[in-house]
Order: sequence, then structure tokens, then C-alpha cells
Amino acid sequence: MKNGILIYVLALLLAACQQPTVHVFSENLQDEQRDQLDAALKAQSLPYEYVPLAIPSGFGEATLLLSSDKIYPKETEQLATIMQGLGYEPQVSYTTRSNHFYGDGNIGFYLKNAVAGTTFVIPKKLRTTQCSEDKYNDLLVTFTDKYADFTLPSGAVVRLGWEFLYGYVVIYYKNYSQTYSHSQPLVNTPFGAKPSDTYRFTAHVNNPSWLDCSLQIVYMD
Repeated sequence: MKNGILIYVLALLLAACQQPTVHVFSENLQDEQRDQLDAALKAQSLPYEYVPLAIPSGFGEATLLLSSDKIYPKETEQLATIMQGLGYEPQVSYTTRSNHFYGDGNIGFYLKNAVAGTTFVIPKKLRTTQCSEDKYNDLLVTFTDKYADFTLPSGAVVRLGWEFLYGYVVIYYKNYSQTYSHSQPLVNTPFGAKPSDTYRFTAHVNNPSWLDCSLQIVYMD
């Protein structure tokens, strides 16, 4: 009986040892974002620790870095959900390097507000994508400093005000607004994966349907 209990305890200890530690890097986050991140990390089950080092310049705004020899799909999904809840589109990368953080199968969690303290610049021309109604996909949306001009299928142009607020693009329509989070994913094209600027809408609107779309530009060159 004692041997059985000992084996059970050892099994629990082994499982605990195999649980990855999340090393959290954050940079230029707003106070509200930092509070939300801290609350979300406390609510999840993985052990974590903040790392007071700068995020490498080649990393995107939201990156999960894992060791290639230990894949944690459940844990990765859990951490990606935290990033999405803060308005980011996570990118998952793998490293084969044996280093202090990832050599034992741990996870790097990198989150930065790349536009903090800088002037936000939106591309002058974007296209609608991922619309709730297919007929509104690929509409041209032209941006100036103050306005977003939507060219509708009829050829009519609707001019709406917009601004960059707390890390989000906000477009105003009558008495409400549509909000977009920014990411830079690679997009599959007939010519291979190409970089993009993507602005994903954060909530569905019933009317007008052409505002119920994400916005995107894919850089082919």
C-alpha cells in the first residue's frame, strides 16, 4: 500500500516538473493593458514569471516562442487566448536553440505595444475582408488623416471619421463605432506567403453590413 502511495506521489511530482513555465516579456503597454495582462495570467493555471528584458526588434506585437522538441497545444491555445483578449493576433514560433528559457520546454510570451510613444500611420488604401456578407469583401477603403472613405459596390463613397485610440483603430458611424485591432500576419497567396497589415474588427454590427468587415493590405513586392 505504501509503495502504491509513493508511486502516485512521484507521478504527481513528475507531472508538475513537466509543466512549462511561461516567461513573460512586455514592452510599452498601457497601464490598463498591463493590469488586464496581469489579471489574465493570474487566472490561468501555468506558472509564470516576468522577465525585465527588452523584446527583440524582429518580434511582432504578440509572439509565443516554444521549444521545437516539446509541443504544448493546450497551453499554447490558452496563452494565445490571453493575447487575443488584449486585442492582439498572436504569432507562434519555435526555436531549436538550447537556452535557459526554452531548453526545458518552457514558453516565451512576448507582448508589446509597438506604436506607444510614436505616431501611428495607417496605410492609405485598404481592402475589406472576412465580411459577414461576401458581397462586401474587397471594397476599397481610402484613409486620410481624419476620414475613411468606403467605396460601396454601387460606386457610392461613404465618408466616416476615424481615429487611433488606445492601440485600436476606431471608425465612427452615426451614434456608434467599429473598432479594429492591428496585426501583421503572413497571408498565403498564389505567389507564396506575403506580409500584410490587417485590422480585424472586434465586434459585429448589424447595420451597415459593409462595416462588419476586417480591413487588410497584402504587400506583394
